[in-house]
Amino acid sequence: MGKRNEVKYFTREERERFMQVVEHAGNTRDLVMFRLFFFTGMRLSELNSLTVGKLKAGLSYGKIEITGKGNKTRTIPILPEIKKELERFLSWKQDNSEGQHINSPIFCNYNGKKISNRGIQDRVKHYCLKAGIRELSPHAFRHTVGFTMGNSGEPIQVIQKLLGHSNLNTTRIYVEPDLDQITASMSRTLG
Repeated sequence: MGKRNEVKYFTREERERFMQVVEHAGNTRDLVMFRLFFFTGMRLSELNSLTVGKLKAGLSYGKIEITGKGNKTRTIPILPEIKKELERFLSWKQDNSEGQHINSPIFCNYNGKKISNRGIQDRVKHYCLKAGIRELSPHAFRHTVGFTMGNSGEPIQVIQKLLGHSNLNTTRIYVEPDLDQITASMSRTLG
């Protein structure tokens, strides 16, 4: 099997089932956190290092500046579909007396402290189990964004820039054709 089959990502059905469970059985924080994962392709550490100040500034400009792997900074656009949700979440945090200081974490645990990476991993596992899908990691959200864009025909350079890959070869897994795509292409052109 090719490398593509080794990469774990949410299928469309798994993504829908996962988010349905979060919407019906989850809390506000989890819903926003997982939607932000699905809309940005951020790494776990990038998402969990977001602060109130970074998010507020990002919402003002329609983009979030994040520091990722190798201490490199990149810009991720905030789509209108998630912008309103993030604005409501900041209001919800204020209404629920969660930290509003610019250095306060966006995603907090039940004690009002920054949720740990392990805590997010546990939430993903919990919702995968409740949704009746295979257990995936937080990194699967990132792969899902890459594969979704790659399968939609988006240029590899766009995917590379969004995901913050320094090497284009790292991004190639998202655009390499699978057997179904090769078969369909052969049927269109040779059949």
